[in-house]
Amino acid sequence: MSFRIRTLGRNRFIFNFMVLFFTAAVLWFSVFIMNRTGSGGLSVEERLNVLRQMDIDAIEQLKSDRQYKEMADEILAQFMDDAVCFPIPISTREPQRFVNYVDSWGYGRSYGGERSHEGTDIMADYNVRGYYPVVSISDGIVEKIGWLELGGYRLGIRCKSGGYFYYAHLYDYAEGIEEGSQVKAGQLIGYMGDSGYSKVEGTVGNFDVHLHLGIYVTFEGEEISVNPYHLLKRLQIIKANY
Repeated sequence: MSFRIRTLGRNRFIFNFMVLFFTAAVLWFSVFIMNRTGSGGLSVEERLNVLRQMDIDAIEQLKSDRQYKEMADEILAQFMDDAVCFPIPISTREPQRFVNYVDSWGYGRSYGGERSHEGTDIMADYNVRGYYPVVSISDGIVEKIGWLELGGYRLGIRCKSGGYFYYAHLYDYAEGIEEGSQVKAGQLIGYMGDSGYSKVEGTVGNFDVHLHLGIYVTFEGEEISVNPYHLLKRLQIIKANY
């Protein structure tokens, strides 16, 4: 009788041990999969492929991916010290004039074919081209200036740590701004407009006045578009006056 009791006790111990072992194994595997793919179910390489291709549906999935947000923070951290100023200053003459923006990175666009939006649109409350000044987010060098079919009059400024800030749909450039110019954070670089969406230079009026801000960084040897929205939210409290 005592032998039967000892046997049952040993069997129960072995059974409980196996249950605990398999439970721990399942939990470990679940954590491993979550760390590898994140809540969106995408590997790091798949996330990078989404950024390379800017696929509209995949971008929407990516924006809710916890680990993408961590990866984006890691990417943005490369030049966070350089980004020190919101691109639209506050008017001391008419402080009631404001701008607004939403997380529009990855939204669908149709001009020139179906594509996704590689930036954040900062919209003008007062829909008049040339009214709102645009200042540089960072110190840097003007790499690109001039007309693009999609971006209209645009500026591309490279900051010291390598991030590339793309300002598009401008009405005009500030005096002295040209390719190779060195600019300071908060320096006037142009004026918000509605230029673009045409091969004909100078075309305006195809959409409301706004600033398209794009950010491009080099990550693992490739230049990719990253979402400017969260950076703008951080910079929103740091505005120059004019």
